[in-house]
Amino acid sequence: MPLSSSRIRLLDSATVNQIAAGEVIENAASVVKELIENALDAGADEVSIETLGGGRGQIIVRDNGAGMDPEEVPVAIQRHATSKIVHFADIFSLASFGFRGEALPAIASISKMEIHTARAQGLGSKTLIEKGELVCCEACPRQPGTTISVNSLFYNVPMRQSFQKSSQMDRLAIRRLLENSILSTEGIGWTWISERRQELHVAKRLGFVERVALVMGEAFIKESFFIDKQQHELHLTGFLGAPSIHRSTRQGQRLFINNRAVESAFLSKKITEAYSWMLPAQHYPVFVLKLSIPPMWCDFNVHPQKTEVRLLQEGKIGALLVEAVSEALLSCTPSPEKPVAEDIQGSVVIEPRRLEVPAIQPIKPSASLSCPNFQQHLLVTTKSSETLYRNQENFCLPVIEKVRFLASLGKVILAEDSEGVHAVFAQAARKHLFYVSLVSKQAESRLACQTFLVPPTIQMTKLEADFVQEHLESLLAQGIELCRIGPDSFAIESAPPFVQEEELKAWIISLAQEGMVQVTESFKQLVENTVQKMVFSKHARTFDHSWLQILWQMGKPEKAFDGETIRRVLLDEDFM
Repeated sequence: MPLSSSRIRLLDSATVNQIAAGEVIENAASVVKELIENALDAGADEVSIETLGGGRGQIIVRDNGAGMDPEEVPVAIQRHATSKIVHFADIFSLASFGFRGEALPAIASISKMEIHTARAQGLGSKTLIEKGELVCCEACPRQPGTTISVNSLFYNVPMRQSFQKSSQMDRLAIRRLLENSILSTEGIGWTWISERRQELHVAKRLGFVERVALVMGEAFIKESFFIDKQQHELHLTGFLGAPSIHRSTRQGQRLFINNRAVESAFLSKKITEAYSWMLPAQHYPVFVLKLSIPPMWCDFNVHPQKTEVRLLQEGKIGALLVEAVSEALLSCTPSPEKPVAEDIQGSVVIEPRRLEVPAIQPIKPSASLSCPNFQQHLLVTTKSSETLYRNQENFCLPVIEKVRFLASLGKVILAEDSEGVHAVFAQAARKHLFYVSLVSKQAESRLACQTFLVPPTIQMTKLEADFVQEHLESLLAQGIELCRIGPDSFAIESAPPFVQEEELKAWIISLAQEGMVQVTESFKQLVENTVQKMVFSKHARTFDHSWLQILWQMGKPEKAFDGETIRRVLLDEDFM
């Protein structure tokens, strides 16, 4: 009901700042972002961050930048106080990260803040601010630079606090933010201590390649293409992941314009277009790209958080991206081999091959045969580690109905039982078996997990690895046992039956990617969502024929969990 009798009035400064905080400060990561950008704009080359409770308990940012004089601090916590610009036109030649002058007063209005700062040869000061109001200011020496401590974030706006995600999600958001800062800035040293444990340390001497390896992982560097293309005022450099490295979300994409991390659906789409047919449907390439363009071509004054950008000359920039990415991919992509035929024309006649096998003679014991050092000389070789499992007899199911494999025809397997000849669609069958192994109620009476004799390893980004580490127990409940062997890698100790190694690796990475961006009611729901998005090979040659018997033991389902057809009986008219 409208308040028609209400009179128009000016809002007090505290209310104005809290409203502004709703746009500028989304979560703890937003606070860290604003404070480290202030440090960089102050000329710091060493920045350290400490967080407690995912940042909502405490955030401390220290730098060795220019610092402030005591009389500047009360001005700095007022709205629209900035040293970055003087006139509006200055925005279009901006060289700094911040310019609005909204962040510090917005943060101060929803927290308890302390600012300890000093200029070179100046007298240091310590200032306490609460709910945006200056409490006290006193002389306090320190080295040139600034330390800002933010405590009890959102303590006076409980409604905002109730909309926050978990502290774990806050930590992941802070890590991604700091990883972007590490990638976008060279010559800057970074340290992050989370929950009193050092999570990141980057020496300022590290170059771009080393920083990419640290953030994205050594495996990414090995399976990516370096790109460096100059075209008039535009300069594009960075690393493109090979087409085999793809994700179900855009979380693997790091794009920087003039050293600022940005989100641009237009530019992301252009890069994805260059990969075109190389990627599965609804999957995205992984890359770290830095684009330098004239400052007047980009407007970061779109959103208070400055992660969105409005571009002039979009056509020229988009053309450069498509051209540069296409050239890099084509120069590094081997000539495609002749594809497996999707369909086979004409009739197929399958004749069983007769093998001449000599009669088996019984083995007679011989006293002259002995091998005391047998264990020392035992050598197990394998074509693929995924087939090396112990205790396979433990997960054999009772035979219900016999099914006989006939042939593999492109995407289809032909099988025969007492009902007739069946067409089994490989992709749907693989996805259904994967789903049953991880999710469905049939898996609750868990078949014994396959234990790898030679555990395969999976590599991912440090950010993804941290998410997986947080959910090791939940994964174990799904039958997947992982052991962390490095900052960005795990060994797969065991897995559910019917799950192939490469599919499992792709799914775990997809799980981490989806889990970092979506909020689900339960981990099981996240598992279901990611399994449904999995991309399985359509070719029947990727489907182990022995799995036919497993499908039949499941009641030879006609439909998969998502409604896709798994099999159908072939009728006489199918052969005409």
